[in-house]
Amino acid sequence: MSLHRSILLIAVLSVAAGSFSALAEEGPPAAENSASEAEVESPQFRMTYPVRDSASGQTFTEQAPTTSGPVETTTVGQDGTSDLALPELGETAFGVEQPPPASPASEPEVITEAEAEAAFETVGTAGSETQEVDAGGRFDSGGIEFRYSFTVQQGYNSNVTYAPDNVVESLYTDIGGGVNLVIGGSRLDLVFGFDLGAAYYYNNSQLQNGGIFPNGALILDVDYAVTERLDLSFNSNTTLSSQPSLTIVGAPNNFIGNYVINNTSFNASYRWLPKLETITSYSPTIYYYLQPLGQNFSYVDNTFDQQFLYLWKPSTSLVFEYRFDTRTFLEVDGYDSVGNFLLFGFNHTLNPRSVLNLRLGAEQRFSQVPSTGETSTYLGPFGQLELNYSLRPRTIVTLTARYGTTAASQQGYTQDQQFLSGLTFSHAFGRRLTGSLFFNYQNNLYDQPDSTIPTYRTEVFNPGLNLNFIVNQVWSLNIGGSLFGLYSSDQNLRDDYSQNRFFLGTTFSF
Repeated sequence: MSLHRSILLIAVLSVAAGSFSALAEEGPPAAENSASEAEVESPQFRMTYPVRDSASGQTFTEQAPTTSGPVETTTVGQDGTSDLALPELGETAFGVEQPPPASPASEPEVITEAEAEAAFETVGTAGSETQEVDAGGRFDSGGIEFRYSFTVQQGYNSNVTYAPDNVVESLYTDIGGGVNLVIGGSRLDLVFGFDLGAAYYYNNSQLQNGGIFPNGALILDVDYAVTERLDLSFNSNTTLSSQPSLTIVGAPNNFIGNYVINNTSFNASYRWLPKLETITSYSPTIYYYLQPLGQNFSYVDNTFDQQFLYLWKPSTSLVFEYRFDTRTFLEVDGYDSVGNFLLFGFNHTLNPRSVLNLRLGAEQRFSQVPSTGETSTYLGPFGQLELNYSLRPRTIVTLTARYGTTAASQQGYTQDQQFLSGLTFSHAFGRRLTGSLFFNYQNNLYDQPDSTIPTYRTEVFNPGLNLNFIVNQVWSLNIGGSLFGLYSSDQNLRDDYSQNRFFLGTTFSF
């Protein structure tokens, strides 16, 4: 029985071989027959394979028709070569769309300035294809940048101590140096900056420390991407100064001696869902007066912050935020307070280099009354705005505004209701000359709840202009000036004063 089956199998194979030989001698079918064959539905096939990198650009056709019409023959030579023309990369072959060839690293894509301007302006607008912005960041390859600088300035100050009368005007020389380090990696970003200097005033008979006023800054920012969902960051900014500042919340707006402000924050950002993210923060801030002129109103702010962000549109996140704040004075009694903030707002990306962040809500604060020792309650509005807008690649407008309470640092008042704003307009005039025009403003209402002490208001104005000219890669010249004026509604509680300041300097960076 086995022998009969073997004979039958050999016969079938012989017939199949004869049919194959006949088809080979007959050649491809005629063209007129191809059209009729095309009308018949082509057979289907499936093809699957794993895509190892979803960002590679490879796609696959799960079910695609085979090529209809005549099939080209292939001649294989004795050397093993074939005359079959393989499809170029980027064409569809065997149902699989091949990715286009990558450009060599030495030949980056070049676009014209007009094309760059057009692309820059459409992002974030209604006419753009998408408003989602990919700014790169910590998951890109980075590097290390290290620079240090040395600055010398010669200037004039019309009122060194911001006094309403018996003013001290003087020429001064300000000398300083700094170090800056930036490290960028696939997961870790680090920024370190250190600057230290001192200004010497020549007319110093009525000034403390022989007319020497120190100044400096220390910045440390660390951002670590634990996973694609979890980010941890540490930010610390320390300022040493003897001059009033209108750009730092809680900084003095009058001359009270040398002081240090340290603002530190610990942040954890986690993306729970593609459109839901939370940011949890703890931010201690220390205001310490080294040589106070009067009572020492040094204090510490501890703020706990919880944000919930919902991605409403590709470039807009809606935000709900709660803050809890404790304000504790270190050297005086009866000025402590506790605050709660309930805020709503949004974060919006206008274009790749422009962002708008807004918070609006209410602030409630329990404060001690210095004169009675009792507790008072304050409830009022709170608002915060941050805008960094790039009109053109060479022009940037920055706007900050805040309304809320701050420590008054004044006898009898635990807080003042402050509106703070700052506007800066910067422009690059070619490759060497840059300029910035700024205007800072404060409106402070000193109204102590549940107290009989008078209520009064102050307004502070601070406009200025700075110019910087790059001579070469390491040498630049800078010139600038500013005006400072405070106006009080009650001259018995606070006197008006003004100050003019101008400087000319040079900076060396390596």
